[in-house]
Amino acid sequence: MASSIAIVRLLQQLLKLSHRQNKTIDKYQVKFLKKLQSTSTVEAEIELFDEYTQQLESIPNNLDDKLLEGHLVSRQSQAQLQQIQSLSGSIKSRIEKMKSCPEPYTVIEYHSELKELIKIYQRAVIELSKNAIKPEIDNKADVEFINDELQLLILELDVGQAFVKKLDHIRLKIRNENDPFSLPHHCLEVITIIIDSTREERRSSRHFLYTLNDSLTQFYLNFAQTLKITETDFEKQKETFVTIKNNAELLKETSEKEQSIETLRERISEYVTDVQEAMAEQEKQQEEKFRCKFQGMVRQIKELQNETQSYQKTLKQQNKQLHIDFLTKIPNRAAWSERLKIEVTRFKRYKNTLNIAVIDIDNFKSINDSFGHLAGDKVLNVIAQTLQKSIRNADYIARYGGEEFALLLPEISPAQTELALNKLRDRIKKIPFQFKKENLSITISIGFTTFLLSDDADDAFERADTALYQAKNIGRDKVIFLPKDNE
Repeated sequence: MASSIAIVRLLQQLLKLSHRQNKTIDKYQVKFLKKLQSTSTVEAEIELFDEYTQQLESIPNNLDDKLLEGHLVSRQSQAQLQQIQSLSGSIKSRIEKMKSCPEPYTVIEYHSELKELIKIYQRAVIELSKNAIKPEIDNKADVEFINDELQLLILELDVGQAFVKKLDHIRLKIRNENDPFSLPHHCLEVITIIIDSTREERRSSRHFLYTLNDSLTQFYLNFAQTLKITETDFEKQKETFVTIKNNAELLKETSEKEQSIETLRERISEYVTDVQEAMAEQEKQQEEKFRCKFQGMVRQIKELQNETQSYQKTLKQQNKQLHIDFLTKIPNRAAWSERLKIEVTRFKRYKNTLNIAVIDIDNFKSINDSFGHLAGDKVLNVIAQTLQKSIRNADYIARYGGEEFALLLPEISPAQTELALNKLRDRIKKIPFQFKKENLSITISIGFTTFLLSDDADDAFERADTALYQAKNIGRDKVIFLPKDNE
């Protein structure tokens, strides 16, 4: 009896080790143990063992094959992971460590190998996902940079008034564009507008030149006609003088033959009257012709002058538009470059003090991100107008690009310049901006320097730009002066 109990316990432990290898056997094992415990004779136990043996023989035992197959798949997976170049060193070292382990024997060892492989795969998937997201972030940054550059280019374009609204509409679409594949389409739209505007300008110029040519041609023809008429009149005048001369000779002959003084007086009186009438008639005709022709020429000259003045006015207006920033209505970078050359030349000639400052709106990108690009446009416009109204007549400010402005301050010391720039900074800080019912205080950072005779325009600007970055790095809303090293 004691031996039967020991056998049952041993079987229970053995069966636990083979548990979950086959569902049918697991169910039968429970029945088998219950029957074994209730069996009282040896014959019944033998019959029960035979029945269990038949059950086991009816189920194929392919556990070894499955374990070997799983181990082979594990090795292949490890080799495939090692071929991925972008995996980190820690994952690759875990794979090497796994490969160096002895071949598993027990089911638990096979399970541990599989579990470690799954963990490595999880880490690899996470790393590959991060690497896939990073290019998307880089692409997004590239798209934003291209968007900003394209907007700046649009703002600096000089097109006819009829095309300004179309360009601004495209610029607003570009500001809100996140799809990089749409950028070529927008670029094509901008190029089309530039071509149309150029054609329109060419048509206007051609029309003016044709009109000018017609006017000059007509003026030449009238002048030639007047000259011809003058020559004709001169010939007539010459004929009149010949007639007068002939009449004078006839009068002389008559006077020599005529015996009566009274008759001679009558002849002389008739001759003088004829001469006076002929000359008066000729002068009248000439005066009338010259007056008409002269009035016509004066009228054509005035028309030509008016057309020329109109074209000059158009050119002057276009030149002004070319140097005005479309968004902020203050001078743009092209105008800045021209003015900077003039001021640097004047500085080197007269050696008066010349200061240059670079101004940047703090956290401008966050304004666009939080409140939209229209809010950003409003901030740029208000700050630009405030800066322009707050400087002296001798000073010169321009939008250099994006949210950055450049400022020239001639004929004041660096200390006076710093005081003036701090006043500008305080004035901008006090502007009461409000977006989406949220009050907002916007600040600017400023870097400036003073020109030296050894400086060119780029040297001084780079020094002021470096001072601006220092102002940004120490907390923004600052004015920083950066002298040259040898000052």
